[in-house]
Amino acid sequence: MNPSTTMMKMNKASDGRGPLDADRLDELLGRLEDEHAVLLGLAHEHKAALTEANVESLKRITMQTSEVLMRIARIERERQALIARQGQPIDTLDQLLDRFGADDRERIAQRRTRLRELIERVRDEQLAVKQASEQLANHMKGLMKQVSASLSHAGTYSRGGTVDTGRSQVVSGLDTVQ
Repeated sequence: MNPSTTMMKMNKASDGRGPLDADRLDELLGRLEDEHAVLLGLAHEHKAALTEANVESLKRITMQTSEVLMRIARIERERQALIARQGQPIDTLDQLLDRFGADDRERIAQRRTRLRELIERVRDEQLAVKQASEQLANHMKGLMKQVSASLSHAGTYSRGGTVDTGRSQVVSGLDTVQ
């Protein structure tokens, strides 16, 4: 056996990084990919529900999103436990690829790429949902200001819903006849 090959194997075994189950890691990454695909679908539904102002759908989507995020966190904890080394920081997927043979390395690298792209799509869609939510909130705020202004019988409120300091006299009456 070549001495440099023997040394390489010894370094791998003695550095605290034991063998890693590539199939298990691939399975966990696959589950993460599946859950992020569900999250992407929910983000699309969320945006549509905001557009339609469908409160029941928003409640359902919020609950489902919470469940998916909890599953993602659970899978991520499993993944971290799989790759953890005692007393040392957890390796990134890029660092882990060095610990695999060529076939496993290619398979894990492809899974990593798909997962990263999917996570980026989820982020983009969630940003769109955030923007739609902010627009809806601003619209509702404007409606509330209009309602407040129209209900101000004394006319002391401006169209923006704030107290109009330009008006100094309020005309009111009080009937005290019993």
